[in-house]
Amino acid sequence: MIGAQQVRELGARVATHPPPVLSLYLDVNPARPENARKAYALRARVEMERLGLPKRASRRLTERLRQAQGMPDARTLVVFADADAGTLFESYALRPDLPLVAAGGGVVARWGPPYVAPLLLAVQEGRHYLALLLTSGRVRLFELYLEETVELDAFVLPLDLSGWRPLREHATGMPGVPARGGSGKDLFEKRVADWRRRFHLDVARRLDGVLTALGGDAQVILMGQQAELGAFEPLLPPALQALVVARLPPPANPDAPASALDPLFNAAVARIEERAGEDLLDRIQEGGIWGFGPTLEAVEEGRVHVLAVPWRMAATVYLCHDSLRVSTTADGAARLCPDDRVEPVPLADVLPTLSSRHALRLAVMHGANEQRLLQDFDGLAGLTRW
Repeated sequence: MIGAQQVRELGARVATHPPPVLSLYLDVNPARPENARKAYALRARVEMERLGLPKRASRRLTERLRQAQGMPDARTLVVFADADAGTLFESYALRPDLPLVAAGGGVVARWGPPYVAPLLLAVQEGRHYLALLLTSGRVRLFELYLEETVELDAFVLPLDLSGWRPLREHATGMPGVPARGGSGKDLFEKRVADWRRRFHLDVARRLDGVLTALGGDAQVILMGQQAELGAFEPLLPPALQALVVARLPPPANPDAPASALDPLFNAAVARIEERAGEDLLDRIQEGGIWGFGPTLEAVEEGRVHVLAVPWRMAATVYLCHDSLRVSTTADGAARLCPDDRVEPVPLADVLPTLSSRHALRLAVMHGANEQRLLQDFDGLAGLTRW
């Protein structure tokens, strides 16, 4: 699977390859009957021939797709290739569905300059989560990103009880003197609790650096028994406590590999992001901006810092070729940049550029939130800086 850094490196590498480049985005979800026996390769060939690739090239590329190893966890396959699949043939598997692929009937193909916008959108939409699985003597750390769970580290309580045997056996610690009223046991339990508290404090101190490495938008999910979480969470600095967005019960097997925890974490992330989408639309309704034209205009003015867009981005905008400014109409774009060439492009193609130019965060709405955005906000809305 591919991560954010790999996407950036891929974009830089592919961009240096002279066009034309074939850019393919394929729905390869093995759970869908239409993908049985790698039927997606045939869909790709139809698209390649529609784009005007020579039949010899389309046949060779189709054969490369058929020979690709199975990807049981992937739902999207991204391919960049030259006409002969000789100098350039790079393929990447993604777990998430991509909106443009769904809207394109399972395949999106371009022949010309490398088309990396759908990948960049996936990266900009995806939020990093740091998940902590706490047991009595261990804390496992996981990164959740683009529906994939990767174990980052594990901290183990450095507790050696061998020297504490007299306490465990209810001695007072004084040779020959029996314990009274369980005092030895109480002291033993206090020592263990003190060790565990110091251990949790040490883990909490390390989390700041881990979160920084994941990026500025990372959030935290805690998993474990309620008592364990209740003892650990108050030890986090207030800034980190504010990043905790979910508390989950422990899995049946706390030693399970990261891949086995995927369904639990992904279900939790889906719930978190659904609630976040609802909250964002409520905040926009209270004091933001909406409507396709007004919102896009506010984006170009630099006023928007969070932009809500529908998952199925079917809208078209007009792009000034050199200045990269956009408008909802050709006349509007011509007024923005009178000496520039104006062309219609899909909104999805310009969103990565708009995000970078105006330092805005993209929030892609799914399900009921997408329907609400389309029906009540005319398909585009945002939180404004002023």
